[in-house]
Amino acid sequence: MTHDRTPCLEITAEALDRDPYPTFRALQESSSVGWVPELGMWLVAGYREVEAILRNSDDFVTGTPDSLIFDTFGEHMLTTEGAQHERFKSRFRGAFSPARIRASMEQKTEACSRLLLDGIVGGGKAEFRKAYAGRLPVLSILSLFDIPLEEEPKLRLWYDGFEQALSNFARREEVRGRAHGYVGEFHALIQHHIARVRAAPDDSLLSQVVNDRSDDRLDDAEICRNASIVFFGGISTVEAVVLNCLYALCTHPDALSKVRRNPDLIPQAIEETLRWLSPVQSATRHVARDFSLGESTFRAGDIVNCMLGAANHDPRVFDEPAAFRLERTNVRKHLGFALGPHFCLGSNLARLEAITAIRHILERCPDLGLSADHPADVRGFEFRQPAALHLEWRV
Repeated sequence: MTHDRTPCLEITAEALDRDPYPTFRALQESSSVGWVPELGMWLVAGYREVEAILRNSDDFVTGTPDSLIFDTFGEHMLTTEGAQHERFKSRFRGAFSPARIRASMEQKTEACSRLLLDGIVGGGKAEFRKAYAGRLPVLSILSLFDIPLEEEPKLRLWYDGFEQALSNFARREEVRGRAHGYVGEFHALIQHHIARVRAAPDDSLLSQVVNDRSDDRLDDAEICRNASIVFFGGISTVEAVVLNCLYALCTHPDALSKVRRNPDLIPQAIEETLRWLSPVQSATRHVARDFSLGESTFRAGDIVNCMLGAANHDPRVFDEPAAFRLERTNVRKHLGFALGPHFCLGSNLARLEAITAIRHILERCPDLGLSADHPADVRGFEFRQPAALHLEWRV
C-alpha cells in the first residue's frame, strides 16, 4: 500500500492538543502513519518508523525555507545537515559533555534553584510554572553564557514568542513578525556580549566559541543564530520536564512516596517522565526526495512529523505504556531527546537541572500535592505540559 493524502483517521489539531494519545494508539494499530489535512503534514507514530526517520538525515532534513524553525531562526545547527551541521554543533558540544556540565553548572544550578525556592516555600502554595519551572532554565542558561541574571524578563518574553512561532502551523503573520522582532533583540544582546568576551576572554561557553582560532570558526552572525537554539531549546525542555515530573509524581502517590523515601530514584523518575509525558512531543522533518518506508511512500517536499510522544507510548517497545512506572527497566530507550544527528545537545544540562529541581522541591515542600482549587490542564502536541501547575505543601 502507498499512502496518498486521504486521511486514514479523522485527526484534528484540537484533539491532538487536548489528548494526542488516543490518536497515537489508533495510528499504531493501523499503519503508524497518518495524513492530517488541517496541518498539511504526515504524523508518524510507531517507534520503529520514528527511529528510522530520525537516523536518516539524507532523506529527511530539518531545514528548508518552509520549516518554522528555519523561518524563525535562520540557518543553525538544527536547520542544517552534514558538514555544516557538524561545524555548528561541534563548537558547542564540548561544553555540554556530562563532565563539563557537572563542573561548570552543578553549583550554578543549585544556587539558582535555591534562590527561586527561597521566595516560594514559606507561602505553602504556588503556581510552579511561573514561580519556578519557567525561571530556573532561564537563570541557568544565562549563567552558562555568563550573562547577567537581570536579563531574565527579556529572555522569558522572547521565549514565549518563539514557542508560539514554532507551532504556528496556520502561518499567522502577527505571530511570525513578533518572533522575528524578538530574534533581532536577542541577537543584539548576544552581539554585546560577543564584544565583551572578545575584549576580555573568560571561561564561559560564549567566550570559548567567540575566541576559537580554527580556520572554520563561526562568524558573529553564526554564533548569534546558534546561541538562539542553545538558549531557547534549553528553556522549553527543562521547564516542561520539571512541570511534567511534578505532575506525574503528584498524580501517582505511590511513586511520590518512593521517591521521597529514596531520592536516588529521582533520575529514574525524570527518565520515566520523559517517556510518559514527553515535553517535546514531535520532531519535524522535510522529505528531501521520494522515499518509501515499509508500506509508506512520502513525496519530496512533504512534511513528516515524527511523534516522539507516540513512539514513547508504543506498546511494541514499552509494556503498559500509559502507566507511569518507576521500575521500568528499558526507560532509557525513550526518545524524549530525539535521536540521530539532531539528538538534543543540551540533554545533560536538562537532566542536571531537572534532577536538582525535583530534589530541592521535595526536600523543602513536605506533603506536596496538587491544588484542589486549580486542576492542572495538560495540553499540547508539539510541546506538552500543564499550562499552569498549582501545588500546595505543609509549611
